[in-house]
Amino acid sequence: MPIDIARYHGWEGTLGTPWRGVLALVRVGLLQVFRRRSYWLVLGLGLLQFLAFWAVIWAVTQARELPDDARRGMLEIFGFSAEPTPGKENGYTMFIERQSIVVMILLTFTGSVLVGGDFRNGVLPFYLSRAIDRRHYIAGKLLTVGVLVSLLTTLPALLLFVEYGMFTTSFGYWAKHWRIPLGLLFYGFVLATVLSILLVTLSAYLQRVAPIAITWASLFVLLRLLRGLMRGSGIYWGLIDPWRDMHFVGRLAFDQFRSDDERQFAYYAAGLLALVCGIALAALVYRVRAVEVVE
Repeated sequence: MPIDIARYHGWEGTLGTPWRGVLALVRVGLLQVFRRRSYWLVLGLGLLQFLAFWAVIWAVTQARELPDDARRGMLEIFGFSAEPTPGKENGYTMFIERQSIVVMILLTFTGSVLVGGDFRNGVLPFYLSRAIDRRHYIAGKLLTVGVLVSLLTTLPALLLFVEYGMFTTSFGYWAKHWRIPLGLLFYGFVLATVLSILLVTLSAYLQRVAPIAITWASLFVLLRLLRGLMRGSGIYWGLIDPWRDMHFVGRLAFDQFRSDDERQFAYYAAGLLALVCGIALAALVYRVRAVEVVE
C-alpha cells in the first residue's frame, strides 16, 4: 500500500528531548502497580498508621483546656514528638521508620512487575528501540520505585507536619521548625535512592517474584534479625542492617544523636550505603547493556 493511501506523514513539529521518555516510563510503571488490587491493599495498610497519627494529633490538639506541655506529653505517649529534641528522635522520622515493613512488602512484589517482566517477556528491547536509550530506561525505573517509596514515607510525614501546624499555632510552629520539612525531604531522598537502586538491580537479575521476595527478605529481615542477635558486640555491628543504616543517615539532617558514637555510626553508614549503591548501579548498567537491541 502506498504511503499516501495509508495516510502516513512526516512529523512537522519540534522533537522533544528523550528525557521526556523517563516521565512516560514512570507513568506506565505506576499504572502497572495501581491496576492491581492487591497493591491497593498494601498501600491501604501503609496508610493506616498515617490515619492513626492524623487522628491522634487532631484529637490531642483540640483539647484546648490542656496546657501545651500536657498535650505534647500525650502525643509522646503515643510515640509522636512534634519538636526535635537533642538526643531524641522526632515523631516524623519515627513515623517513616515504622513504615519500613509496609514499604518492604510493597517493593517485594513490584520489582517483578516493573523490571523483571521487561527482561522475562522481552519487553526491554522494545523500549530501547525507541528514541530513549539505556540511561533513560534506568532513570525511569529508579524514579518509579522512588515515587512509590515517597508515597508511603515522605509525603505522609510532610502532611503530618502541615496538620500539626494547622491545629496548633499554625504559622508560628511552621516558622520555628522550618528545617523539619527539609530534613524529611533529605530522609526521603535517602530511602528512595537506596531502595530503588537495590530493588531494580535485584529485579533485573532475578526477574521472578519468588527469587526477588526471598532475596529481598534476606537482605532486610534476616540482616535485621542478625543485628539483633549481635547487639552486644558493639554499635558498629549495626552496619549490616540496611534499614538501620538508612535511618541513621536520615537523622543526619536533624542531628539528633544521643552520643558521638551514634553520629560517627551515621557517617560510616552513609559511606557503606554509597559503596553498595555504587556497586549495584554498576551491575544494573552492565545487565541492561547486555540486552541486544535492533534499531
